[in-house]
Amino acid sequence: MSLDMGVVPSGAELSRATVVALLSRLLGDDRDLHEGVAAGEFAELVWEGERIGTQWFVHPGATGVSELVVSIFDAFPLRPAAEYRAEVARVVEVLRELAQATGGRFLVEEGDVTDAPLGEVLDLVSPDAAATTPAGMVLSTTTESPEDFLRRYLAAGAERFALLRERTARAGEPPRLDLSRDSLVPLWAFAIDHLAPRAVDAPLEKVILDGGDVFQRPKDAVLPMWYGRSAFLAPYVWSDGSLALVDAISFYAVECVRHAVPGLTWQVGHEEPRGYMHEGQPVLAGRGPDLQPVTSMMPLLGRVYYLRRPDPTNPRTPPAPEDLRDWFDAAVAERRPTGG
Repeated sequence: MSLDMGVVPSGAELSRATVVALLSRLLGDDRDLHEGVAAGEFAELVWEGERIGTQWFVHPGATGVSELVVSIFDAFPLRPAAEYRAEVARVVEVLRELAQATGGRFLVEEGDVTDAPLGEVLDLVSPDAAATTPAGMVLSTTTESPEDFLRRYLAAGAERFALLRERTARAGEPPRLDLSRDSLVPLWAFAIDHLAPRAVDAPLEKVILDGGDVFQRPKDAVLPMWYGRSAFLAPYVWSDGSLALVDAISFYAVECVRHAVPGLTWQVGHEEPRGYMHEGQPVLAGRGPDLQPVTSMMPLLGRVYYLRRPDPTNPRTPPAPEDLRDWFDAAVAERRPTGG
């Protein structure tokens, strides 16, 4: 949940030179801050810390600035408040100094805090109290860095290949796992035959991440290492064995793309501003959009799911062995250099 604060004039407009000088402490050389805007418009700027997310709205007046509004939010509201309060303090100190330098009023949610002590303002914005997990939910946290997780994810690659060989051999359908385009058709044909949904009455628990995202997690289940690292990575509808197969096939398929397109490497997903769906997750990057193994396979998995559990009111396209090869062709075309 965001909270608004800002500075408004108490008489004459705020000095634009003073606004730019003080906001530059956080926003640096952002062009939208230093250049003027067209009449009737306003400058919108973004600054992010480790925890805090901020949007700054600078409204021009006749000769200066008619209003400065800052919306702030905590990206990880269930973590201890101290780190967030420290970053909020940086914003508050700029706004308090701006109010003092221009004779304006410093407001938090329309309440005048111009003369309030720093600690009092911080208590309004972020009470210094332990975060509370919502009733009926389980809090999931991790101390593993995204870089360490990426290394652990890639280190398990050989195990995934071994699982595919063992599962397909047991079924009498061992494909050629040579990272070729052609290997994907028999592999997906095997997946269509063997992916199975979890029992509809299987017990689930509601989990919340420290960033506030909520997802469902099967109880007493054996889950892939990536399960629940974001709400997008929580396909609870599949059985344990099927999730292991999804883990292995999605990794293999993305490795096929990496093998086919020079310049692609495994990286930690990151984009600004905050809110990128693959933030902190293993992705194949370097050309075109980031390719996240599991989420990129969701449309194909959906076809298999509705084959197992059809919805009579909404017929779906049935899965076909060629689906994974077609997925590969699209992924490669989107990332292959022109003329490649």
